[in-house]
Amino acid sequence: MNEIIADESNEVGHHPIDYFSWGHVDIGVSIFLLVSLINTIPSWIDQQLVYLIPFWSTLVLSLVFAVLWEIVENTLLIKLQLKFEGRRDSLLNALWDIFFVCVGCVGMWIIKGLMVNLGGPNMIPWYYIVGIIIFVILIIAFLIGRAKIKKST
Repeated sequence: MNEIIADESNEVGHHPIDYFSWGHVDIGVSIFLLVSLINTIPSWIDQQLVYLIPFWSTLVLSLVFAVLWEIVENTLLIKLQLKFEGRRDSLLNALWDIFFVCVGCVGMWIIKGLMVNLGGPNMIPWYYIVGIIIFVILIIAFLIGRAKIKKST
């Protein structure tokens, strides 16, 4: 039994890393892509970099969202019987889920910096294309992980 990566269904939600980790990274990617629209749309229209909100605030927003999600997921969704297998996440798993949301956000922050800050406003559409591709790849990784867990049990 691996103590870090869940490789059986009964370990999901109790180990730091499980197939839901891909989904949490994806949430961070999504939050950053959506919130960065506030800055990138005016920058693309004006063809000069405009920063209406600092990008670090997106990291704070994703951290707050991730914490609130973990609370809702492990209280309300359990009461409504909508939680995966009706089990609460371990504290360790919940903390790692929050970390993975932040990883997705910081990853897109770095990609945005490399593409838009270095390449200029004309790279903004390409930045979103790359973001969408990353989003889809993470969804596929989640589905593969889920299928692998189901097959092993």
